[in-house]
Amino acid sequence: MSYEFNPESKLFEFPNPYKIENMAWLAAGGLLTLGGIGTLVAVRERIALGADLAALKVIGIAVLLMGLGFWFLARAFVQLRYFFGRNRPASLAPVVAADVDGDSNGAKHYKETLRQNAISYPEPKGALNGLLYSMMPALIFAPRVIRQAAQSQFYNFLALAATLASFLVCWLAFGQSGAAGWIGLVYGLFAFVQIMQPMAGSRGVNGDEQVGKGSLIVLVLLAVLGPVLLGMVAGHLPPLGQLSINGVVFVGLVCALLSCAVFGMALKNQLRAAPAAVGSARVMETVTMNAHPNKLIEELDRILMTRWYSNIPNRRYTRRSPQVDGRQGQFAAEMFEETQPRPQADRVAEGLGHAVSSPRFFWLTCLTALGLACVVAGTIAAMLVSQHILQAEPVAGTMAFAVSQFAVGVFCLRAAHVLWGRFDFVSELIWVDINGSYESAQMHIGNQVTSQVQSSKNVINIESMTMRVWVSEIDTVIFGKDEYRQLVGMRGVPALANELAQMLKGFGETRASIVAPSSQQDLERAHNMALIGKVVAGQAAVDAVELLGGHRPAPVVMPVLPMCRQCGAGMESDARFCTDCGTAA
Repeated sequence: MSYEFNPESKLFEFPNPYKIENMAWLAAGGLLTLGGIGTLVAVRERIALGADLAALKVIGIAVLLMGLGFWFLARAFVQLRYFFGRNRPASLAPVVAADVDGDSNGAKHYKETLRQNAISYPEPKGALNGLLYSMMPALIFAPRVIRQAAQSQFYNFLALAATLASFLVCWLAFGQSGAAGWIGLVYGLFAFVQIMQPMAGSRGVNGDEQVGKGSLIVLVLLAVLGPVLLGMVAGHLPPLGQLSINGVVFVGLVCALLSCAVFGMALKNQLRAAPAAVGSARVMETVTMNAHPNKLIEELDRILMTRWYSNIPNRRYTRRSPQVDGRQGQFAAEMFEETQPRPQADRVAEGLGHAVSSPRFFWLTCLTALGLACVVAGTIAAMLVSQHILQAEPVAGTMAFAVSQFAVGVFCLRAAHVLWGRFDFVSELIWVDINGSYESAQMHIGNQVTSQVQSSKNVINIESMTMRVWVSEIDTVIFGKDEYRQLVGMRGVPALANELAQMLKGFGETRASIVAPSSQQDLERAHNMALIGKVVAGQAAVDAVELLGGHRPAPVVMPVLPMCRQCGAGMESDARFCTDCGTAA
């Protein structure tokens, strides 16, 4: 468990989703502990007079009550604080370290989800699931844990209903016979096994083949043939005298069915309608650039860093750097990241008043209260059992009632715990995929004969590279802070996708392909070198003489001679005729 403290940020001070449940656990644990202590106080005088078997039985009941009470209290103490560090909730896929290329099957699954622009849901199979999903159509869009709990609970409800029907037939048919006591024992044991089954166990989401076809067949056989078989063997069973727990079994089965119904209502309020907007925003651009394609990945890394939620690094699931080898070829690059998940508002019960007034938590609160009521009834019955033992009175019925109420109470609390631990998050998935081909060339800048400053560079030329950008806002859910996180909704964010695509395209198309000095010191040195170059080339001889401390030489004026208009021959300045052709000057 990690805990992060930052006095300037309350980001990780998440509301505790187990507030209401903790109240029930604390109340039940405290009552059980007090009941155990009260039972010990009641038996002290009996022990002072001399310990006997009855006193030892009462001490055993007291130990059981205190042990169960301490277990309830321990469960509540563990959940009193809800620490939630930045490493929670769990990532959707294995995280790739910074500046390291990597991928995973989980990342490929979510990239394919973005590519397909849809969320896939497993198809329910089997007769029981067909009946369940016809009654609750929105269940198909529920998280996996909710679907498993619904299917398991639906099966438990059918099993308990069939058990109750079979029990009533046997009770009415043989309730007055000598086998009446055995009816309650057999059906009570069978019902206890059904009640104590886990709410969301290892049963699969698909198909009711894993949800107990064999058990249903046994239930049908028991319901139809149970009374007949009991009538056949009734005469051979040993008599139980006045021992009969048929009424207790009936009450226990009714309480169990009631808890199933309340759980069904609580689960129904956890469902959400079919997503109104499902998909991701995809933008495709073509980019032409004269630079290594890895420059785009570096720029994308910088852009995404500026968008970190509360300065928490994104969870990188895929990074693939472009490989450019040889003078020409193809390359591919991609980056797939998720922003830090943040909790959705008003998805956790902040107190008892909020839970009772909210339709999302009302029936869940009722289920928790029902579990607490059953535990209270079981505790009172257990204390009565201890008194009956000390007074040498029959205790079978009261003890059976205590056991059945404890079983139903734990059943309700365990079922509610699955739904209380729900936490909803929202985040963004960002996927950039780049594909293209390249050609390398040598570029020279400057006159290769007369220029004093030249530049050359090996250039990677990329024409019409394809760049795709997917951005989607996703809804995820967990049931327990360290449990599996599931995608339950996604919406495209076209504005962010367009912005990323345009920023990357603009960055790529404005990359310089000429190498030149850029610092101020480089420019000053280049200016001084240009002056020296002029001296060497003879283009600044006068400045060079002055630089060396000499004097400026006087200019030499050369005479301009006239030329003949006819033949173009040179003439003396005072000649009147051309000496070559005789033409007058």
